[in-house]
Amino acid sequence: MATLSIQLYTLRDQLAADRDATLAALSTMGLDEVEPFGIEHFDWLPEALEANGLKAGSAHADLIGATDAVLAAAKALGVHTVFQPFWPPEKWQEEAGIRELADALNGLADRAAEAGISIGYHNHDFEFLAPEVNGVGAYEFFVSLLDPRIVLEIDSYWASAGGRDVPALLASLGDRVTHLHIKDGPLAPSRSGAANVVLGTGSMDLAPILDATADRVWVLEFDYAVVDPIDEVRQSVEYLKAR
Repeated sequence: MATLSIQLYTLRDQLAADRDATLAALSTMGLDEVEPFGIEHFDWLPEALEANGLKAGSAHADLIGATDAVLAAAKALGVHTVFQPFWPPEKWQEEAGIRELADALNGLADRAAEAGISIGYHNHDFEFLAPEVNGVGAYEFFVSLLDPRIVLEIDSYWASAGGRDVPALLASLGDRVTHLHIKDGPLAPSRSGAANVVLGTGSMDLAPILDATADRVWVLEFDYAVVDPIDEVRQSVEYLKAR
């Protein structure tokens, strides 16, 4: 079975309001690990996770802008993979901007490896909506530039919103994909602010994606959870555990 995780950004408001209660709730859900965000900013994370029996397997952080702080925080947390979670949409509109991202990540591969950490990139929808480069999709062009050590976290929801057949995309990328963000909702554009919903109740065709990735890390995420976030997370974890 896949490793089950959750992107803690899902519960950012709950963590800000009552950190201990939120982490305690997560500790009862049978998750294998969690995926924190902005780890260079939260020095309380290692102690808080340990106190609630949680471990961080992967993380989102600004590797390119705050490399030293991110790698130090990752080591303190025991994180094994850090993903650059964003690159400005306008930079995806031209070859130079895509090369800039690839070069930056490639330039960090040795430092990360020395720290025992893998690094990678997490997509939104705009990477797949960007113009082709030399007759190749912008995202595929980006991947072709990467050091083989750079891994990928496919946000299956945003890839689908970007017009991709996600199982076909995963097949083409193979073992480069180590983690998947799993979410459901109306498949509205990423900047629309549309709420995500409990897995299996939205527009995503999740079954073939999950069937194709039973040996990867499934990271549950809600960009926006507006009904009852803790309960929506619990129901979604149960959906994944029933696969």
